[in-house]
Amino acid sequence: MQIVLAMAVLGVGLVSAVQRMPLVMAVGCVAQENDQWWLVSATEPIEITDEVPPEPEVATVLGAGRLRLIGTLDEFGVSNHAGHKVRVKGILLEDDNETRLNLTSIRHMLPSCE
Repeated sequence: MQIVLAMAVLGVGLVSAVQRMPLVMAVGCVAQENDQWWLVSATEPIEITDEVPPEPEVATVLGAGRLRLIGTLDEFGVSNHAGHKVRVKGILLEDDNETRLNLTSIRHMLPSCE
C-alpha cells in the first residue's frame, strides 16, 4: 500500500497490463500437431475494424505465419479442414511464446494447401 501511495505522490504512473485482443482475419492451411490445431503458411492477420474487409480470393498467396487455433474447434469442424486452405476469423492473442487465434469463423477455400 505504501509503495503505491508513494508512486502516486511522486507522479509515477502504473503500467497497464491490459492486452490488446483485436478481431482479425487470415488465410492459411489447417494442420494438426499432436493434440493442437494450427493455421500454418498463414498470411499476416488483417484487423477487422468498423469496415469489414472483403473476403480473400481463393488465389490469395500463402504467407509464412503460424497461428495456434484455440476455442470451440470441434464446433467449427476444424478437423474436417486438415490440409486445406481456409480463411479464418477470430480474436488474436499474442505473447512472447506464440500467437493464438480464438476461432470465431472458418471458411473452406481449397481442398489442398496451395
